[in-house]
Amino acid sequence: MSERFYWENGERVPVVIPEMEMTHQVEIDSPELSMMRNLLGVLLKSPHPALSIECLSLISGIGYDGKSMAQIARENMVTRAAVSRRCVDLCKQLGIPPTRAMRNESGQQNCRKARIEKLKELVEQKL
Repeated sequence: MSERFYWENGERVPVVIPEMEMTHQVEIDSPELSMMRNLLGVLLKSPHPALSIECLSLISGIGYDGKSMAQIARENMVTRAAVSRRCVDLCKQLGIPPTRAMRNESGQQNCRKARIEKLKELVEQKL
């Protein structure tokens, strides 16, 4: 069989046929590839990808520059609670344990309960 070529950026490049290519076998369902798929899925579905990237940096420690959740919130024009919620959701979606910067589950429930009670008080005052 003769070798086929195509032109790319003014250079002649051989056509690679996957069946003919001799490479090492990559496990299709490797944990790394599965994690990468999950991560890309999370970022693609996110309504605010920049916030998701900042939160991923915070919860993973990769590329984290020491910003607090409040600083991340200000830069992305959202509330600190929105940053916290996004971090919690990402931890659950990706199976990452919560970081020191995050409240544990009972702390989150206490904050939620206190906020709901405060909102009820405000509504009652207006009525």
